[in-house]
Amino acid sequence: MPATVQPTGETSRAQSPSDEQLAADYQRSGETSVLEELARRHLPRVGSLVSQIVLDPAAAEDVTQEVFLRAFRQLGSFRGKSSFGTWLYRVALNTAYSYLKRRGKSPVEYRASLHGPDTSRTSPEDPVLQAELDGEIQAALAELSPKLRSAIVLTSIQGLKAAEAAKIEGCTIATMYWRVHQARKLLHRRLERYLSP
Repeated sequence: MPATVQPTGETSRAQSPSDEQLAADYQRSGETSVLEELARRHLPRVGSLVSQIVLDPAAAEDVTQEVFLRAFRQLGSFRGKSSFGTWLYRVALNTAYSYLKRRGKSPVEYRASLHGPDTSRTSPEDPVLQAELDGEIQAALAELSPKLRSAIVLTSIQGLKAAEAAKIEGCTIATMYWRVHQARKLLHRRLERYLSP
């Protein structure tokens, strides 16, 4: 995970407690302000991860809330064997997987792009092409199994190393590399006409 986001204001990095310290503080005191700080630090990344797994913006908001409710209920079981961020991502993925299982095999409807338009790859006069490409990327991601989708989201979109993604998923690094390879192969096949020169 990237370095912990620090509170705004004049508090220096050295004075700000780590996520792990905050979790331990909560386990000792039960102080709800600790939960608020952990949520503030992690909400953007967890929300992004969830939306890229469930591919439904309306549902992603509800699932993200459920992630934090589950995480805070389970915070007493956090023992620091991995970083707090890794532990929270694991809760997020399990919650997203539960949602996908409850939803069943109904098709995903695309209402918004995964991340804003990437203007570096197309010129300003190509917004229609960019919108089409964004939709195709989402459709291609939706066709992947949840495990393959999470592998590509964790490594290629969230930017985690394969070892960290494997810890989050609870699998071996070799398994994570295989999943990323399979996901890329399937995405390449699905998006081939956009990748051709």
